[in-house]
Amino acid sequence: MSLSRLVYEGEDIRFRTGKHWVVFVKAAIFLFLAVAAWSSGDMLRGLLTFKAPEEIEKFLPKIISVTVWVIRYSLFFIFALLAAMRLFSFFTLRIAVTPKRLICDDAVFGSFSMDLSKIESVKSEPGVFGGLFGYGKVVLTATSSQRLIVSNVSRPHIFEKEIFAAK
Repeated sequence: MSLSRLVYEGEDIRFRTGKHWVVFVKAAIFLFLAVAAWSSGDMLRGLLTFKAPEEIEKFLPKIISVTVWVIRYSLFFIFALLAAMRLFSFFTLRIAVTPKRLICDDAVFGSFSMDLSKIESVKSEPGVFGGLFGYGKVVLTATSSQRLIVSNVSRPHIFEKEIFAAK
């Protein structure tokens, strides 16, 4: 996936960025939670075991077993899907700034560009860990009050400066 194919003739790329490597750490946390959910069967059975009335005593083990199965696999699926989405976004999102346009290329949503003259404001929000590791969220507001939010972007302050320098 190359941004150079999206650049017009006579236009050059002033700044490139993408997702920060911290996305891998966040994906690893989700994978850890998925494995923990997968292996939590005995713990969940212990938590769900209780003394029941005699009328439902014979159905209770089956109900608990199905409940534990649904909880385990649902949590595993959700956490694994969140981890896969994080990893996929790292490898597929590319952002570039040219003297006239902002170009975003994403494998899922396709590519689009926005004229820099239509951007009213750019705000970078690194957060606590983002300030330490060099990543953050960038919020772009266009003249039509549309907002573009890109999270976990690498070097958000430089990205913000490059957009203002290109205007």
